[in-house]
Amino acid sequence: MYSNKPLTYLLGQTMKLVKFKLLSKFKENNVDLNMEQFTVLIYLNQNDTLTQQDLANHFMRDKSIVLRQVNTLINLELLVRKENKNDKRKKNLKLTEKGKALLQFSQKVSREVSSELLKGVTDEELLHFENVISKIQMNTGFKECVS
Repeated sequence: MYSNKPLTYLLGQTMKLVKFKLLSKFKENNVDLNMEQFTVLIYLNQNDTLTQQDLANHFMRDKSIVLRQVNTLINLELLVRKENKNDKRKKNLKLTEKGKALLQFSQKVSREVSSELLKGVTDEELLHFENVISKIQMNTGFKECVS
């Protein structure tokens, strides 16, 4: 390895800085979401047949933590629970119109942050970075959590 710093340190430090940057931009733009809520909304937007258990599995989080996050998003009127057509015991989570609008706006802010963070990075460097990150994600052994 070429770096004096372990990969885990570099990735952790980078993610912390990116998170601070994004949340700062969210605050500037009156987006009242934390990072976990933002990622949950993105994931739910991709599939409206997901349950709380599906979220817990995907994010490798305890069901009680996911329940609190979901309840907060429901209280903010960003999500609703809908009855599953195939299994009445299950409830699917679906974004409300307010949730979709907030997600769309917050993703716009996120793209702006990404543009700022990628200043001076060539297309070739970005492609190489994405390939390396993808390999690292696959090497974790948690392929089911990669979306």
